[in-house]
Amino acid sequence: MSTYKKHIFGGVLFFIPLAFILGLFFDYDNLSNLEFLLQVGILLSITLLFSLWPDVDIKSKGQLIFYRIFIVIDLVLILFQKHQEAAYLGLFAMLPLISKHRGWTHTYLATFLIPSPFLWLPILYTGKFSYSGLAYYLAAVAGYLSHRFIDGLGSRRSFKK
Repeated sequence: MSTYKKHIFGGVLFFIPLAFILGLFFDYDNLSNLEFLLQVGILLSITLLFSLWPDVDIKSKGQLIFYRIFIVIDLVLILFQKHQEAAYLGLFAMLPLISKHRGWTHTYLATFLIPSPFLWLPILYTGKFSYSGLAYYLAAVAGYLSHRFIDGLGSRRSFKK
């Protein structure tokens, strides 16, 4: 089993080519230096978080980080009386805990589905098609793939279809 440090390292390695690709396809020239650094920081953070995500189904650093994030978001939703959204988040947060390790969180389907809110939430919010979440989605997928890659270095069985 790989440690969270190896997964973070893998996330950084997968982020480097992603940053280059995003620089080719997205217009970051109009951003100030501070805005650009903030954007890079957000994208790197998403990549690193998703390099840890598949291990939320076990006692891990990823589980600790994500469940702290979930609690904060849930409390904010409750504070703003978004009880239905808080309930959905709570339900979603419990799903990894009722599955076995390297179960659904380590599948290719999850690799592309779990980050999908980055794609559809901007569309849901604005009511029209938008590419605004695409860079974040790609950062999350890169992090997820890095996790699967690092796990695959230690075990051939970790890659499920």
